[in-house]
Amino acid sequence: MYEDVVERFSNQPWVNIIPGPVPNSFVEGFPETIAFAHIDMNHPDPEEAALKKVLPNLSPGGCIIFDDYGWWGYSAQKRVLDPIAVGMNLKILELPTGQGLLIKTS
Repeated sequence: MYEDVVERFSNQPWVNIIPGPVPNSFVEGFPETIAFAHIDMNHPDPEEAALKKVLPNLSPGGCIIFDDYGWWGYSAQKRVLDPIAVGMNLKILELPTGQGLLIKTS
């Protein structure tokens, strides 16, 4: 899968692909400021780790999309993500698509 991802983004030099599991791969490189993140790992542990790392670096007005956030089969993600957002005085909005949307207000 890694080779397919590298090929897909090969004509976009601003994209930096870092292989490895989350959160271990974050030591290889992580942006200081993030305007948009799409978190979709279908498991609560890496999604929790990703949110904890991404949220402090999310710029004001920046947003995060969580895939499968509102679907019952992935409710474990919702249970770990919501307290992190609340701890930063934020809320994840459940969309009709089953996704979640977080917008950093400040």
